[in-house]
Amino acid sequence: MLRPWTSLVIGFAVIALVVGLIAWRASAPASVAPGTLPSAGSSVSSARVALTEIATESVRWMPDELHGVYLGMTVAALRATRPGMHEGRGSRADAPLWEETLASGARVVAQVAPRAPVLVKLQVLSRLEQVAALRGHFEALRARYGNPTGFWDCPESADSSPVRRITWQGERVTLMEAILVYGGGASVTLVVSANEDVARALGASACVPVTADTLARWPIARVLRGERVEMMDIR
Repeated sequence: MLRPWTSLVIGFAVIALVVGLIAWRASAPASVAPGTLPSAGSSVSSARVALTEIATESVRWMPDELHGVYLGMTVAALRATRPGMHEGRGSRADAPLWEETLASGARVVAQVAPRAPVLVKLQVLSRLEQVAALRGHFEALRARYGNPTGFWDCPESADSSPVRRITWQGERVTLMEAILVYGGGASVTLVVSANEDVARALGASACVPVTADTLARWPIARVLRGERVEMMDIR
């Protein structure tokens, strides 16, 4: 349980953060419901086209520190591009993971398809010691990727803490930032994955679009519900 004075400090920091986000949210397009995100065609030829387009588009969303990485690349190519990659914590036969730690201290986790050794999802996990630092963090994201296409609140459940997510949706690939505010700081996870995967994750977490009325009510975790705090798992 978080201490009352800690919650008060978080509250003031979040108020300052929300003020900076109101104009940002107002300038962004309306959120797209998870069920309306596009899906790849069922034929083999259209699937190949979709995979090529996913690979090409994913380059746009990759953080600058991960230049050369794209969805669909083989594990061999990934390890050649990122020599620091090694088998990740929690890796399983049905969900292989590779990871590395960047100079900034952020943890990169690459999820690989179990039957075809290609990259299907990439996450960059980091922590901010002060909630107020989120404002500068968001401004840097907007400068790099443009205005978001969606803001989402994912409610607290028996297994997870409340999270706010921000999405930048492309034709085939979505960039998503998941923010967990707790204990005076924040855990942020940047995810690059296919539209369908992100839509599935939003639906599974019962996320709803943030409105002008709910923007100021930033979700704060009073109790951590046991999930890996630093990693928002969207498998």
